[in-house]
Amino acid sequence: MPPKTRRNEVSSHQLKVNDNTQNQQEEGNKAFLNSEYDKALTLYTKAICKNCLNSFQRLKKIQSISIIVPKHISIWMIQNWPSKTAIGLYSQILIIPRPYQTKPKFFMRWGTSKYFFDLMQDAIQCLESSNHHTSEIEKLLNQYKTQALQSSIDSGELDKQKRLLEWLKSGQALFPKIKIECYAEDYRGVNARKAISSKEVILFVPRSHMITLEMAKDTPVAKKIIQYRLDLLSPKHSFLSTFLLQEKKIQDSFWKPYLDVLPKSYSNFPIFFNDSDLEWLKGSPFLKQVKDKITDLKKDYCDICQVAPEFLQNSFDEFCWARMTASSRIFGINIKGVKTDAFVPLADMLNHKRPKLTSWCYSDERQGFIIETDENIEKGQMIFDSYGSKCNSRFLLNYGFVVDDNNANEVNVMVEPDGTISLIQLKEGLSRETLQFPKSFRLVIDPNDVSFSDFMSFIRFILIQEEKEFANLLGKNSYIKPTKIHFISIQNELATWNLIENICIRALNQYPTTLEQDLEILKICELTTNQRNCLILRMGEKKILNFYKQFSEKMRQLFSNFDFSELKKLQQIQENYHYFNYLTRINNQLKNQTENYNYKQISIQ
Repeated sequence: MPPKTRRNEVSSHQLKVNDNTQNQQEEGNKAFLNSEYDKALTLYTKAICKNCLNSFQRLKKIQSISIIVPKHISIWMIQNWPSKTAIGLYSQILIIPRPYQTKPKFFMRWGTSKYFFDLMQDAIQCLESSNHHTSEIEKLLNQYKTQALQSSIDSGELDKQKRLLEWLKSGQALFPKIKIECYAEDYRGVNARKAISSKEVILFVPRSHMITLEMAKDTPVAKKIIQYRLDLLSPKHSFLSTFLLQEKKIQDSFWKPYLDVLPKSYSNFPIFFNDSDLEWLKGSPFLKQVKDKITDLKKDYCDICQVAPEFLQNSFDEFCWARMTASSRIFGINIKGVKTDAFVPLADMLNHKRPKLTSWCYSDERQGFIIETDENIEKGQMIFDSYGSKCNSRFLLNYGFVVDDNNANEVNVMVEPDGTISLIQLKEGLSRETLQFPKSFRLVIDPNDVSFSDFMSFIRFILIQEEKEFANLLGKNSYIKPTKIHFISIQNELATWNLIENICIRALNQYPTTLEQDLEILKICELTTNQRNCLILRMGEKKILNFYKQFSEKMRQLFSNFDFSELKKLQQIQENYHYFNYLTRINNQLKNQTENYNYKQISIQ
């Protein structure tokens, strides 16, 4: 609402316009005096089309009252003023009080106006700056981005997409309500051409137009791989990759329409990162995963070339391209009770999002692959699939993207004792395994997760100091499993938390920046897609390490000067909910070991 003095600011004389618009003006005056500001603004903007300069000044006087600016004012300005002049004047109309500037309607109207003035990138930027991405804003963003790309996308690319769809239709594929959309130069997806109902089948691809693993195994190169029983590190991906590369060499391949629309490169996949991009992974254990992946790919490539020399016509880079295509695009399906993997054209263009909007399967009855919706989808809305709950290291390595605030993140930590291991020969004998270090574990932010339980159990085991403690661990068993060790003693638990804290500190010190510095970089720096992905990934790792470092500090304080009352206090603090189950288990186990009630002051240097 405007201040009470606003009514006095606009006199009847000021609101008059020429005779041709007097009726609209008078109606606008009445609406204004009755505090019907949206209606008044609509009437005044109709007048502006007939009496530009006078009405424009009147309109400016009520610009603080409403953010509803009818779009016909934009159209009129386009017709009568150069674009830069029009947008300049229009921006003066939309100098809106701060409370209104956070409303989605403001961004919608402002972005639409820039679009009318043919300022496409400004319109996109305006809509993206909204803190509340409503479905209407998302639809407009998709529309504007698609239109902006039409002029920059190579016409040949659009022809390839058209040929793919015609090829699918020739095989009796069905997709009446969906279409391929381009959201960025190297970012495609699938949109709803029409409104789609929940549980509606939106895509059917017949088996004849799917590349299955069995089909890939029937090629000359694959037959040699099978004949020589190659021990490939990723057999199914290699079979499907060799199929793609062999078919690409065939000029009139049946699969050409599909092969032509596959990405030409995967610059956003870490195995193709340049040195500058890899620098953003410095200190992260993920960097080793990338190097190990390249090593594995080289082994598979060399092994295949050794038994099938004709495969040498494909370079290692081409093999990497094909393997990334396979890892990022195939579907695991079941055909007549047999599990297999397959490339499914068009279906593999759906992007990832959780929760998912669709479900898919192979239908034996229809003899093809189908996708149906899990909920209603509006016209123009992007249609998503879910690639499952995965950590960002897996998403980035195999799909080339990361997920912000991913609650499935993991970090690889290395267990290495601070000194020599006591009773190592006895431990190796009782566990029936050689203790080799460093030993790797993957942790998530969940002390109840089995990975953390294994990690902590192993540390308890290697830190046992006295032979008598093995008797309780063995029980009726003939050997001990190091990753299934429960609470042993207060001394052992304290030593365990000391080592966990040191492991986290060592891991955090490997990074050139702290988590706080990363947050600042994300906030103020202009980053490439690869740089941002690396930053998000390493931030996720640091959050987990910081969590267990804090956990260790709390538990170290508890066990350094153990008292049951302190344990109960920790259990009663709400912010310790992450540790609750662990504290409860420790409480119960200590009560079962009555001799521990006598411990009051215990300290390990």
